[in-house]
Amino acid sequence: MKIHGKYILFFTFFCIILTVDAQNTENPFLVEFTGTTINLQEPFTISVKITGFDQAPLVTFPDNIKNFQKRESSRSSLTNKIGGNTLVTYTISQNYYPLKAGTFDTGPIEILVNKQVLRSEGTEVVVEASKVENEEEEMDVASQITPEMQSEAAQGAFLVVAVDKRRVYVQEGFNLRLSLLVSENNATDMEFYEVEKQLEKVLKSLKPASCWEENFGIQEIPTIPVEIGDKRFMEYRIYQASFFPLNNQTIQIPTVSWTMKTVKENASGEEVAALQTFTSKPLSINVLNLPPHPLRNQVIVGDFRLEEKISNYSLETGKSYQYDFRIKGTGNIQAIREPTFSNNSLFDIYSPDIINNVLRQKGKIAGEKIFSYQIIPKQHGEFDLNNLVFWVYFNTKKQSYDTLHSNLKLVITGEDMMTTQLATSEAESIYMGIEQWDSAIAVVNYQMIIRNIANILVVLMLIGMIYIFKK
Repeated sequence: MKIHGKYILFFTFFCIILTVDAQNTENPFLVEFTGTTINLQEPFTISVKITGFDQAPLVTFPDNIKNFQKRESSRSSLTNKIGGNTLVTYTISQNYYPLKAGTFDTGPIEILVNKQVLRSEGTEVVVEASKVENEEEEMDVASQITPEMQSEAAQGAFLVVAVDKRRVYVQEGFNLRLSLLVSENNATDMEFYEVEKQLEKVLKSLKPASCWEENFGIQEIPTIPVEIGDKRFMEYRIYQASFFPLNNQTIQIPTVSWTMKTVKENASGEEVAALQTFTSKPLSINVLNLPPHPLRNQVIVGDFRLEEKISNYSLETGKSYQYDFRIKGTGNIQAIREPTFSNNSLFDIYSPDIINNVLRQKGKIAGEKIFSYQIIPKQHGEFDLNNLVFWVYFNTKKQSYDTLHSNLKLVITGEDMMTTQLATSEAESIYMGIEQWDSAIAVVNYQMIIRNIANILVVLMLIGMIYIFKK
């Protein structure tokens, strides 16, 4: 009994240490629900936010939620570069479409993250029967039906490599997806066969060279109902990515094959397993040079808008302020460069903290890039930043170059300054009187002393346990 008592004492002490550490460690997983009040055409979405991983982990959502059908997924990444440190937050989302109107409790939900179970209590979803007309949604669905799919629709099942554009500019993105489409009238039972092995081989041929890839990160093959003409199909989307050409070479997408395992009945009524291979048709994408421009080889192509914010509109020379230049829209978000400051005599400008927020969904790459600057005014007066801060890109809607200009109008007071140092009152207090410090005096690190004492106590307790066992 004494040994058991010492066990309890030792493990209690040890668990206290572990508990303290655990309380200081932030939970890297967060489950969120959106679309809890929807109509029959809208999805209920489960999202997992993940922080602290070098790459997006494998996330598997439940296949069955009563009264809902599992369909497409999406993935986004939020990258913060602050003070030389980079923190990435991934958001993996799964859409579930309602099968009927009503109020439904999803019940407890289990999600696998790298094969570890992440549990949530679930939520209540209200599905309204009224149909909301959404022209943008209908256009998006229609755009998913490509000429490649229409030409193959006469077959009961077919493999297709589909792209949303057959003609793009350099740096303009196009969406590519590899799908198996099976008619609702197809009576053959099929199963996916050696998916990872096949996909690795297919992608070596499928991914175009000299392109920046934004992979949609399909981790589970979704089943998406589509209608081609008057025929209904189920689309099994195997791979999807957006590509941004880096030069004007024509992109050739070759034929690729995909094998499925099928089960059929023979003449005697017995089920016989076999392999059936489907083959896609090749296609090409014409890549055009951008029109002549001094920045032609540097600009991004897409559709963007500007949002900006400054910590104060009435400034004083010599003081530090935060200025955010936020570029939002569709295009290669990762490749967006800093805006141009045309007059450096007005401000001291320091390297920005950068946030990338990239959303991959519905065949598009969208999001925002935020440049967060610390600026210090050096001249007094009233200033319109319209021609002082700007960002140039090629607008795909206008088919021409476009410029996002700052809309800020600032009033700056104080004396003109030649140069400044980025310093807050806290920074001044750190360095104040530094010339009077005596570097020969040793600095006592109390945290290190306490940690060493704790380690010694743990070692002594282990030695004591060993002694008790031997005795």
